[in-house]
Amino acid sequence: MPIHTPKFHGPKRTKQAVPLSRVELHIHFDGALRHSTVWELCKKKGLPLPGRGTIDDLKLAVQRHEPTDLAGFLAGFQHTSPAVAGDLEAIERVALEFCEDMYLNGVLYVEARFCPHLLLNPEKEGEATADDILEATLRGFKKGEDSYGLTVRTILCCIRGLPQFDRDILRLCEKYRDRGVVAIDIAGDEGALDVSELTMFDQNVVSTYDDARKVGVKRTVHAGEVGPAKCVDQALSVLSAMRIGHGYRILEDEKLYQRCLKDNVHFETCPTSSILTGAQPTDVFYHATLRFAEDGANFSVNSDDPMVTGTWLEQEYELLRSWGLNETHLIRGNFNAARSCFLPDDEKKQLIKKLCKAYHIDIE
Repeated sequence: MPIHTPKFHGPKRTKQAVPLSRVELHIHFDGALRHSTVWELCKKKGLPLPGRGTIDDLKLAVQRHEPTDLAGFLAGFQHTSPAVAGDLEAIERVALEFCEDMYLNGVLYVEARFCPHLLLNPEKEGEATADDILEATLRGFKKGEDSYGLTVRTILCCIRGLPQFDRDILRLCEKYRDRGVVAIDIAGDEGALDVSELTMFDQNVVSTYDDARKVGVKRTVHAGEVGPAKCVDQALSVLSAMRIGHGYRILEDEKLYQRCLKDNVHFETCPTSSILTGAQPTDVFYHATLRFAEDGANFSVNSDDPMVTGTWLEQEYELLRSWGLNETHLIRGNFNAARSCFLPDDEKKQLIKKLCKAYHIDIE
């Protein structure tokens, strides 16, 4: 079955929410802003907008409808991040809106990730700190939990090429671990990596992750999205990753893949973005997510950056159904996500019970 470029121009919302029956582990908070909110904030603040300054031109500049590379995929953030940068009230607002959007898409539990340092306002240095940004986000998430009945946890991202943030990200993970921060991540473009190089991660990241492991901070890593399978190997062996973000290129190394199957390594797959970033070319007959599903791998389905892809989980499911997956695969993906989430064990058990109840599965 050939793979086609997705043509979903969501996010689709209905008046009635989908029952809370889904778990999402890989979604970037700052990649899930509403275009309407960004446009409103930019107009209010007098910030430049693309094209004629209309909301349609903003959507056109931010969303991607054809495959590009990761840099091209992320290019629209230049129009969206300034709208909320350093604005604690706006950040709290969009965090609450994020929860509403998750609720309307039936998400029972979500781990939202971002780098708070990228939401600082460089023109007003010192007015808001990374701690302030994170606290505003957590306030919005808490309001959303109280309003919509879902559970939101936060993953903080180091960024490839910005090592100056790494140690502070770990500090924030430790400081706010009792307020909803559950893990550390490293994101960024792997495209320039050379497989002949000895290491795929710089020493600063390696030492940060080593210290994270020592203090009990849980760990996920963007690896094998557009970078080689070697990135996945070193994410596991060097960074002690507990989950892999994307991981599609692991299929280039069958021995490593089989080891991951045996070790039950969790892969956070994002079908639409994998096409739009060029991670999975459209002429590939057999998408990595299909291979994971059919091999019984520990994988989940995620939306990555809805602001860019125009998709939420339902559209990701529609895409996978069009490729041949069925409800068995999708439900299993949700249970995989629940079992692999970064909640404490007792809370994880409660999440799984809620998921079973949503699917009318009797586990007594």
